[in-house]
Amino acid sequence: MSNSILNNIQHNTEYLTSRVLRLGVWISAALMIFGLIIAAIYPSSVIPLLTNPSIDNLAERMFSVKFDPVTLMFAGLLILMFTPILRVITAVFGFAVERDWRFVFVSSVVLLLLAGEIVYSMLIKN
Repeated sequence: MSNSILNNIQHNTEYLTSRVLRLGVWISAALMIFGLIIAAIYPSSVIPLLTNPSIDNLAERMFSVKFDPVTLMFAGLLILMFTPILRVITAVFGFAVERDWRFVFVSSVVLLLLAGEIVYSMLIKN
């Protein structure tokens, strides 16, 4: 591959990775701010959760007719937590396109470690 094509691929990978990070942070911030604004305007709409909601419960509450500010803030936090995972996934694919197999391997190991931590934390009971 010529240097200009390789530089273009690397630039696109870096650009896509930065877009994923920015988009995740902006969506997360928007949901949390929107939840705070609703809670400030309609304090009676704040229903404290006794336990952390599951992803299914969170999605169900997000798409219900009534806007729940606490659920919006939880969704924002959840998106913020998954943004680095999406960044690692983007890096794996970007490095694969660049054919940089060493970094594909390293990024894949990091992704497997993150997935293992998520599975482990979901299986552990207090």
